[in-house]
Amino acid sequence: MYRPAKLRKFTRVIGLITISSALALLSPSATATPSKNALIASYSAKYSANYSGLDIKAHHQLRRLDDGSYTETLDAKSILGKIKESAKFVVNEQHLIIPYEYNYKRSLVGISRVETQVFDWPNRQLRYSKNDKVQLVDIELGALDMVTHKLQLRRDLQQGQTVFSYPVMARGKRKQYDYEIVASEVLTTTIGALNTTKIRRVYDNSTRETVIWLATDWDFLVVQLSHTEKGDNHQLKIIEGRVNDRDILPLPSIEEKDS
Repeated sequence: MYRPAKLRKFTRVIGLITISSALALLSPSATATPSKNALIASYSAKYSANYSGLDIKAHHQLRRLDDGSYTETLDAKSILGKIKESAKFVVNEQHLIIPYEYNYKRSLVGISRVETQVFDWPNRQLRYSKNDKVQLVDIELGALDMVTHKLQLRRDLQQGQTVFSYPVMARGKRKQYDYEIVASEVLTTTIGALNTTKIRRVYDNSTRETVIWLATDWDFLVVQLSHTEKGDNHQLKIIEGRVNDRDILPLPSIEEKDS
């Protein structure tokens, strides 16, 4: 039987797979028709991870809806249960993501948890509900959630930015997520060799480290993640993926280049 502390670590491993602007004051429907430059590439990717001998399978997907908004989902499963995380958002003319709903559902070893965050931008409030409890929290312009801040990071990398700092609403509380670029690296994956940008999350202490590899040639899709905490290391690796309905392909081999 898994102890509560170990179960919490397990949920964090899965969770790792998961700016101000005047337009952020508008309701999502008012910005639901983005410009051509604001379009986000759709994608679908499958990942594998291992935690204390347990195999974890995850599916990550982003779709554009008919009204111009987007939905991003993560489904993770293991023998212990499953987790589903999703976010709905729009993208404004400044390429900034405006979230308006975040959902988290977990069912592990018979214990269920449901969380929802609804962003009320006109009133600058967040409606956070956990199971049957509801609370209202003040939010600042530019606030994101656990899903959309990672997507905004990818957008900022595409725009050539070098500073990555995001206010994130998680479980009804504000947190600051900061990242830094480590290096450019050719990473060997199940798919094959891929050009990647290696980034690291910046923590206030040195007991944790999260390193993420994003496919530079494929809209900076996450292809590998490594998390170390208190001596434990867990990795998430891509199995297969598609970006804008194109299969992710490896870099050509030396033989292919010479032919």
